[in-house]
Amino acid sequence: MGSGKTATGKALAARLRWAFVDTDDLIRREAGSDIPAIFAREGEAGFRRREREAIARLAGRSGLVVATGGGAVADPENAAVLRGLGPLVWLRARPETILARVGGGEERPMLAGARGREAMLRRIGKLLAERAAAYAAAGLVVDTDGIGPEETARAILDGLESGKGETDAARTRSGGP
Repeated sequence: MGSGKTATGKALAARLRWAFVDTDDLIRREAGSDIPAIFAREGEAGFRRREREAIARLAGRSGLVVATGGGAVADPENAAVLRGLGPLVWLRARPETILARVGGGEERPMLAGARGREAMLRRIGKLLAERAAAYAAAGLVVDTDGIGPEETARAILDGLESGKGETDAARTRSGGP
């Protein structure tokens, strides 16, 4: 959430001339409602089931850039399918960056109930900590703090071409570690 997956995914897909798929869009279309309504009606478990089904339908396809919800890779089934589609990229951002990007978080079910800046930062930090091991399994990590989707897409391409496991736009341009 708020790391830039959708905007960066679209930019990357355009550069590669591949199709872009946002699993949240697939879920919304199938459910006929938005993500907050799905969470309200079915809870997180219902949303995760829908997410697993949407990702499973992508198996075996090629030429896709896929953006998933932030918790998708925490599910081993999802992670396996996604690895089969290509390299996994973690768009890493600090909690403060995420909060600035999601605004008040009203449309973010995982922030529901967190009132005020400090509560939302704690919730974001908790989510990141809970998902840290799954995120760390990504083949490439790109720090997105302070950069936009085009620069992030460029950093992904540079990182994949160079075989780096971790990069940010500045290190990618400078050829650093």
